[in-house]
Amino acid sequence: MDELKKFLLSQGASKVGYADVSGLADEFVDLPNGISLVLKLPKKAIEYVKNDDFEEYWSCFHAKVAELKEIALKGENFIKSEGYNAFALTMERNECNMEKLLSILPYKTIATKSGLGWIGRSALFVTPEYGSAVTLCGILTDMPLEFGTPITDSECDDCTNCQEACPVNAINPQKWNDRLNREDIIDIEACGEYIIDQYKNGLGCTKCMSECKLTQEYLKKEK
Repeated sequence: MDELKKFLLSQGASKVGYADVSGLADEFVDLPNGISLVLKLPKKAIEYVKNDDFEEYWSCFHAKVAELKEIALKGENFIKSEGYNAFALTMERNECNMEKLLSILPYKTIATKSGLGWIGRSALFVTPEYGSAVTLCGILTDMPLEFGTPITDSECDDCTNCQEACPVNAINPQKWNDRLNREDIIDIEACGEYIIDQYKNGLGCTKCMSECKLTQEYLKKEK
């Protein structure tokens, strides 16, 4: 294991992968290599969702986002100490557009290109180990990295748990592959409007995350 990956895992990341992201974001043309950071959500977070206790869920979720942000910033400093340029792609820096659920360079893109997982029917990132019970971040750099093998097709089976759990029927039957547009697998307008409305009222959704079959398998293993 290389020293950078070893460092990031030692700081608490659950999974780390490397990808070629050259040409994917004009703002970062000089930083063509992407580092995907995955942090699993604890079992209690999924239980909060299942119990509709969204105040506790969001508190737990945002704590994990903050934790992963610190790992990314430490990774940025580590890379710079090695003499390379780096930019931790934190949520604030990635300028996420909550109205359209868009960012400059989606974390999911770096993650799938790193070979850490794929996009589920729900358009959430899915890992074989944790299902979709994860939060993501990234680092961009010009440090030479050994890229993972990109995952370009869904590895979900015929499970439709997330589709059936969606309260606004936003999830289409079409499985993801990297040749499709996001709109081919999910009605992002219906999903976004519902999520934003729920969040404004102190509620939430994320049923697609908690009902994912692989998320459920992760919960059975997690103490």
